[in-house]
Amino acid sequence: MSVLTYLLALPSHARVTLRVLARACVAERSRIAAALRELEELRYLRRVAREGEGAGQLPVCYQVFDAPYETAPRTGETEKVPGRRASSGVGTAAAVRLLLSFGDFDRRLTLDAAEALRLAPLVEAWWRRGAGNAEVRAAVTWGAPRTVRSACGHIEARLRGGFRPAEVPNAVPVTAVEVDFRTSGGIVRRFLREKWSVFDDRITGAA
Repeated sequence: MSVLTYLLALPSHARVTLRVLARACVAERSRIAAALRELEELRYLRRVAREGEGAGQLPVCYQVFDAPYETAPRTGETEKVPGRRASSGVGTAAAVRLLLSFGDFDRRLTLDAAEALRLAPLVEAWWRRGAGNAEVRAAVTWGAPRTVRSACGHIEARLRGGFRPAEVPNAVPVTAVEVDFRTSGGIVRRFLREKWSVFDDRITGAA
């Protein structure tokens, strides 16, 4: 059972430890922690900030999605399509920014600047047909295969093929889960370290 499948099956506001996840998914705790980080990067998990939360003091609360959630546009990026009167340079720069943002959504779709510049005319062609940034992004990222051999090749094929999802879901969290990364051993070691530091201070003071 995958980590995501297990989390999606939990009731809302469930609380689990790393040890429980490792046992349920038959994997080491270090691998489970890495899987959680990867799911967060791929936007299947989103951390929920809680007031007064301190690092290492409370479990991490995640919202869990069954599809990658959409992110807000980058600072300065809007969903407006560059106007037809915009210069070619302005339109190309906007297209390059959009193409580079795909790597933020799914790291498998990361392009370098040269690749983005080469593919920019394809994005501009979509804009001329009336598509917005969200539609272009969905066409490239939605339903991507599990293995993407070439980010540039995948994006080019989607843009040239005019792929349009029949229905792009507006991803909403399926459940919310608290994951406690602390281990009982870690707590014991921290307690003992703090306890012995007190004795060390006393010894030093007495000396």
